Amino acid sequence: MAVKPPGTMEVVMVNQKLRFYQTGTYPFPYTTIGSDTALTVSKHEGKPALAFLTQTPKEDDIVFLRLYRKASQETGRFSSPPNYWGISGLAYDQSRNLLWATEGLGTLNQHADRIIGIDADSGKHIDTIKVPQLDSHALAFNGMYFVRSDGSVLEMIDRSGNILATLQVPIGTNCRGLSAAPWTYIASDTLENKLVIISLFGQVVAECGELPGEPGGIEAVAFDNIQDFSTIPQFPESVESPQKPWEPVPWNFRHTIYLANQKDQMIYFGYFYQ
Repeated sequence: MAVKPPGTMEVVMVNQKLRFYQTGTYPFPYTTIGSDTALTVSKHEGKPALAFLTQTPKEDDIVFLRLYRKASQETGRFSSPPNYWGISGLAYDQSRNLLWATEGLGTLNQHADRIIGIDADSGKHIDTIKVPQLDSHALAFNGMYFVRSDGSVLEMIDRSGNILATLQVPIGTNCRGLSAAPWTYIASDTLENKLVIISLFGQVVAECGELPGEPGGIEAVAFDNIQDFSTIPQFPESVESPQKPWEPVPWNFRHTIYLANQKDQMIYFGYFYQ
Protein backbone atom coordinates (compact mmCIF):
# COMPACT_ATOMS: atom_id res chain seq x y z
CA MET A 1 0.00 0.00 0.00
CA ALA A 2 1.33 3.43 -0.90
CA VAL A 3 2.23 5.66 2.04
CA LYS A 4 0.41 9.00 2.01
CA PRO A 5 2.26 12.19 3.00
CA PRO A 6 1.50 13.51 6.52
CA GLY A 7 -1.74 15.47 6.63
CA THR A 8 -3.09 13.77 3.50
CA MET A 9 -6.48 12.08 3.56
CA GLU A 10 -7.79 9.68 0.96
CA VAL A 11 -11.56 9.90 0.56
CA VAL A 12 -14.02 7.15 -0.31
CA MET A 13 -16.66 7.80 -2.99
CA VAL A 14 -20.35 7.70 -2.05
CA ASN A 15 -22.34 6.84 -5.16
CA GLN A 16 -25.34 9.20 -4.92
CA LYS A 17 -26.33 10.21 -8.45
CA LEU A 18 -27.79 13.60 -9.32
CA ARG A 19 -29.05 15.25 -12.51
CA PHE A 20 -28.88 18.88 -13.65
CA TYR A 21 -32.07 20.77 -14.53
CA GLN A 22 -31.30 23.74 -16.79
CA THR A 23 -33.28 26.96 -16.29
CA GLY A 24 -31.31 29.39 -18.44
CA THR A 25 -28.19 30.30 -20.44
CA TYR A 26 -25.94 33.29 -21.11
CA PRO A 27 -23.35 33.58 -23.87
CA PHE A 28 -19.83 34.38 -22.70
CA PRO A 29 -19.63 38.19 -22.32
CA TYR A 30 -16.68 38.21 -24.70
CA THR A 31 -15.46 35.70 -27.27
CA THR A 32 -12.14 34.19 -26.34
CA ILE A 33 -9.66 31.49 -27.18
CA GLY A 34 -8.29 31.72 -23.66
CA SER A 35 -8.26 29.10 -20.96
CA ASP A 36 -8.92 28.84 -17.23
CA THR A 37 -12.37 30.41 -17.18
CA ALA A 38 -13.34 31.49 -13.65
CA LEU A 39 -16.77 32.22 -12.14
CA THR A 40 -18.12 33.26 -8.77
CA VAL A 41 -21.38 34.74 -7.49
CA SER A 42 -20.62 38.04 -5.76
CA LYS A 43 -21.92 41.53 -5.21
CA HIS A 44 -20.91 44.43 -7.43
CA GLU A 45 -21.86 47.93 -6.35
CA GLY A 46 -24.22 46.40 -3.80
CA LYS A 47 -26.15 44.17 -6.22
CA PRO A 48 -25.86 40.37 -6.67
CA ALA A 49 -23.90 39.48 -9.80
CA LEU A 50 -22.04 36.72 -11.58
CA ALA A 51 -18.33 37.57 -11.90
CA PHE A 52 -16.74 36.09 -15.04
CA LEU A 53 -13.18 35.93 -16.37
CA THR A 54 -11.53 33.92 -19.14
CA GLN A 55 -7.78 34.28 -18.97
CA THR A 56 -5.59 34.84 -22.02
CA PRO A 57 -1.82 35.54 -21.96
CA LYS A 58 -2.49 39.20 -21.16
CA GLU A 59 -4.63 41.44 -18.99
CA ASP A 60 -8.32 40.57 -19.26
CA ASP A 61 -11.63 41.94 -17.99
CA ILE A 62 -13.58 40.63 -15.02
CA VAL A 63 -17.19 41.12 -16.12
CA PHE A 64 -20.27 41.27 -13.87
CA LEU A 65 -23.63 39.94 -15.09
CA ARG A 66 -27.05 40.19 -13.45
CA LEU A 67 -28.12 36.94 -11.85
CA TYR A 68 -30.98 34.75 -13.05
CA ARG A 69 -32.20 36.72 -16.06
CA LYS A 70 -33.70 35.57 -19.36
CA ALA A 71 -30.92 37.35 -21.24
CA SER A 72 -27.42 38.34 -20.21
CA GLN A 73 -27.21 41.87 -18.74
CA GLU A 74 -23.78 43.30 -17.98
CA THR A 75 -23.63 45.55 -14.89
CA GLY A 76 -19.93 46.43 -14.90
CA ARG A 77 -16.38 45.34 -15.61
CA PHE A 78 -12.77 46.12 -14.76
CA SER A 79 -9.38 44.81 -15.84
CA SER A 80 -7.56 42.18 -13.85
CA PRO A 81 -4.81 43.70 -11.65
CA PRO A 82 -1.57 44.65 -13.42
CA ASN A 83 0.84 41.74 -13.90
CA TYR A 84 -1.75 39.21 -12.69
CA TRP A 85 -2.34 37.61 -16.07
CA GLY A 86 -2.80 33.99 -15.07
CA ILE A 87 -5.97 34.07 -12.96
CA SER A 88 -7.54 30.62 -13.00
CA GLY A 89 -9.96 30.68 -10.08
CA LEU A 90 -12.27 33.20 -8.37
CA ALA A 91 -14.12 33.10 -5.05
CA TYR A 92 -16.09 35.74 -3.12
CA ASP A 93 -15.73 37.02 0.44
CA GLN A 94 -19.03 38.73 1.22
CA SER A 95 -17.87 40.10 4.60
CA ARG A 96 -15.13 42.15 2.87
CA ASN A 97 -16.66 42.45 -0.63
CA LEU A 98 -13.51 40.86 -2.09
CA LEU A 99 -12.94 38.66 -5.09
CA TRP A 100 -10.22 36.19 -4.11
CA ALA A 101 -8.16 35.03 -7.10
CA THR A 102 -5.62 32.27 -7.62
CA GLU A 103 -3.15 31.77 -10.45
CA GLY A 104 -1.50 28.81 -12.14
CA LEU A 105 2.07 28.26 -13.24
CA GLY A 106 3.35 29.00 -16.72
CA THR A 107 4.39 32.57 -17.47
CA LEU A 108 6.51 35.13 -15.67
CA ASN A 109 3.34 37.03 -14.76
CA GLN A 110 1.79 34.13 -12.88
CA HIS A 111 2.01 34.11 -9.08
CA ALA A 112 1.21 30.58 -7.97
CA ASP A 113 2.48 31.28 -4.45
CA ARG A 114 -0.32 33.63 -3.44
CA ILE A 115 -4.06 34.27 -3.29
CA ILE A 116 -4.93 37.90 -3.99
CA GLY A 117 -7.92 39.98 -2.88
CA ILE A 118 -9.56 42.28 -5.43
CA ASP A 119 -12.15 44.87 -4.42
CA ALA A 120 -15.36 43.74 -6.14
CA ASP A 121 -16.44 47.32 -6.87
CA SER A 122 -13.25 49.07 -7.95
CA GLY A 123 -11.04 46.20 -9.12
CA LYS A 124 -8.16 47.36 -6.93
CA HIS A 125 -5.70 44.74 -5.64
CA ILE A 126 -5.93 45.30 -1.88
CA ASP A 127 -4.81 42.07 -0.16
CA THR A 128 -2.34 39.22 -0.66
CA ILE A 129 -2.10 35.89 1.16
CA LYS A 130 1.16 33.99 0.64
CA VAL A 131 0.64 30.24 0.18
CA PRO A 132 2.82 27.29 -0.86
CA GLN A 133 3.28 27.27 -4.62
CA LEU A 134 0.78 25.19 -6.59
CA ASP A 135 -0.30 25.05 -10.23
CA SER A 136 -3.78 26.09 -9.16
CA HIS A 137 -6.76 25.94 -11.53
CA ALA A 138 -9.69 26.40 -9.14
CA LEU A 139 -10.56 28.24 -5.92
CA ALA A 140 -13.45 28.25 -3.42
CA PHE A 141 -14.03 30.18 -0.18
CA ASN A 142 -16.72 29.36 2.39
CA GLY A 143 -16.23 32.35 4.69
CA MET A 144 -13.63 30.60 6.84
CA TYR A 145 -11.36 28.52 4.61
CA PHE A 146 -10.10 28.44 1.05
CA VAL A 147 -10.04 25.28 -1.04
CA ARG A 148 -7.86 25.23 -4.16
CA SER A 149 -6.95 22.54 -6.68
CA ASP A 150 -4.13 21.85 -9.11
CA GLY A 151 -6.47 19.60 -11.09
CA SER A 152 -6.15 16.44 -9.01
CA VAL A 153 -5.50 17.37 -5.36
CA LEU A 154 -7.61 19.64 -3.13
CA GLU A 155 -5.97 21.78 -0.45
CA MET A 156 -7.77 23.42 2.49
CA ILE A 157 -6.09 26.72 3.46
CA ASP A 158 -6.73 29.14 6.32
CA ARG A 159 -6.76 32.95 6.05
CA SER A 160 -3.07 33.07 6.99
CA GLY A 161 -2.10 30.82 4.06
CA ASN A 162 -1.45 27.67 6.08
CA ILE A 163 -2.31 24.32 4.49
CA LEU A 164 -4.71 22.61 6.91
CA ALA A 165 -5.37 19.45 4.89
CA THR A 166 -4.69 17.88 1.52
CA LEU A 167 -7.50 15.77 0.10
CA GLN A 168 -6.94 13.07 -2.47
CA VAL A 169 -10.52 12.98 -3.74
CA PRO A 170 -11.55 10.57 -6.52
CA ILE A 171 -12.84 13.25 -8.90
CA GLY A 172 -10.50 12.36 -11.73
CA THR A 173 -7.37 14.28 -12.62
CA ASN A 174 -8.84 17.43 -14.12
CA CYS A 175 -10.60 19.53 -11.47
CA ARG A 176 -10.95 22.89 -13.23
CA GLY A 177 -13.73 24.49 -11.18
CA LEU A 178 -14.63 24.78 -7.48
CA SER A 179 -17.39 26.53 -5.56
CA ALA A 180 -18.47 26.61 -1.93
CA ALA A 181 -22.08 25.68 -1.15
CA PRO A 182 -23.81 25.24 2.24
CA TRP A 183 -21.83 22.52 4.08
CA THR A 184 -20.29 21.29 0.81
CA TYR A 185 -18.00 22.13 -2.08
CA ILE A 186 -18.81 21.52 -5.75
CA ALA A 187 -15.92 20.42 -7.97
CA SER A 188 -15.91 20.10 -11.75
CA ASP A 189 -14.10 17.11 -13.26
CA THR A 190 -13.84 18.66 -16.69
CA LEU A 191 -12.49 15.73 -18.68
CA GLU A 192 -15.10 13.32 -17.28
CA ASN A 193 -17.85 15.94 -17.75
CA LYS A 194 -19.23 15.64 -14.23
CA LEU A 195 -19.66 17.60 -11.01
CA VAL A 196 -18.68 16.12 -7.66
CA ILE A 197 -20.16 17.29 -4.35
CA ILE A 198 -17.78 17.04 -1.39
CA SER A 199 -18.59 17.54 2.30
CA LEU A 200 -16.58 19.88 4.52
CA PHE A 201 -14.83 16.76 5.86
CA GLY A 202 -13.72 15.67 2.39
CA GLN A 203 -16.34 12.97 1.83
CA VAL A 204 -17.79 12.66 -1.66
CA VAL A 205 -21.53 12.75 -1.09
CA ALA A 206 -22.86 12.87 -4.67
CA GLU A 207 -22.00 13.37 -8.32
CA CYS A 208 -23.79 14.73 -11.37
CA GLY A 209 -22.78 13.39 -14.78
CA GLU A 210 -25.48 14.85 -17.01
CA LEU A 211 -24.22 18.36 -17.72
CA PRO A 212 -25.36 20.80 -20.42
CA GLY A 213 -23.27 21.98 -23.33
CA GLU A 214 -20.40 20.41 -25.22
CA PRO A 215 -18.87 17.53 -23.23
CA GLY A 216 -15.56 18.21 -21.54
CA GLY A 217 -15.97 21.99 -21.56
CA ILE A 218 -17.01 22.87 -17.99
CA GLU A 219 -14.10 25.03 -16.81
CA ALA A 220 -15.82 26.82 -13.91
CA VAL A 221 -18.71 26.39 -11.47
CA ALA A 222 -20.38 28.95 -9.19
CA PHE A 223 -23.00 28.27 -6.52
CA ASP A 224 -25.32 31.21 -5.73
CA ASN A 225 -24.88 31.77 -1.99
CA ILE A 226 -26.38 35.28 -2.07
CA GLN A 227 -29.98 35.23 -3.32
CA ASP A 228 -32.96 34.05 -1.25
CA PHE A 229 -34.63 31.44 -3.46
CA SER A 230 -37.78 31.33 -1.35
CA THR A 231 -38.59 34.68 -3.02
CA ILE A 232 -37.63 33.66 -6.57
CA PRO A 233 -39.75 31.63 -9.04
CA GLN A 234 -38.31 28.59 -10.77
CA PHE A 235 -37.58 30.31 -14.09
CA PRO A 236 -35.90 33.70 -14.65
CA GLU A 237 -38.28 36.69 -14.68
CA SER A 238 -41.31 34.39 -14.47
CA VAL A 239 -44.66 35.88 -13.45
CA GLU A 240 -45.47 32.76 -11.44
CA SER A 241 -45.56 32.95 -7.65
CA PRO A 242 -42.30 32.07 -5.88
CA GLN A 243 -44.43 29.87 -3.63
CA LYS A 244 -45.23 27.54 -6.53
CA PRO A 245 -43.22 24.30 -6.06
CA TRP A 246 -40.30 23.76 -8.39
CA GLU A 247 -40.54 20.73 -10.65
CA PRO A 248 -38.52 18.58 -10.63
CA VAL A 249 -37.95 19.01 -6.90
CA PRO A 250 -34.46 20.39 -6.18
CA TRP A 251 -31.99 18.20 -4.33
CA ASN A 252 -32.02 19.18 -0.61
CA PHE A 253 -33.31 22.75 -1.13
CA ARG A 254 -33.84 25.42 -3.80
CA HIS A 255 -30.57 26.62 -5.31
CA THR A 256 -28.89 27.73 -8.53
CA ILE A 257 -25.52 26.74 -9.98
CA TYR A 258 -23.75 28.47 -12.88
CA LEU A 259 -21.49 26.47 -15.22
CA ALA A 260 -19.07 27.98 -17.75
CA ASN A 261 -18.44 25.80 -20.82
CA GLN A 262 -15.20 26.87 -22.49
CA LYS A 263 -15.81 24.78 -25.61
CA ASP A 264 -19.14 26.28 -26.66
CA GLN A 265 -18.61 29.68 -24.94
CA MET A 266 -21.84 29.44 -22.95
CA ILE A 267 -22.82 29.84 -19.29
CA TYR A 268 -25.55 27.40 -18.23
CA PHE A 269 -27.52 27.68 -15.01
CA GLY A 270 -29.96 25.46 -13.15
CA TYR A 271 -30.07 23.14 -10.15
CA PHE A 272 -29.48 19.57 -8.97
CA TYR A 273 -32.31 17.05 -8.68
CA GLN A 274 -32.64 13.27 -8.33
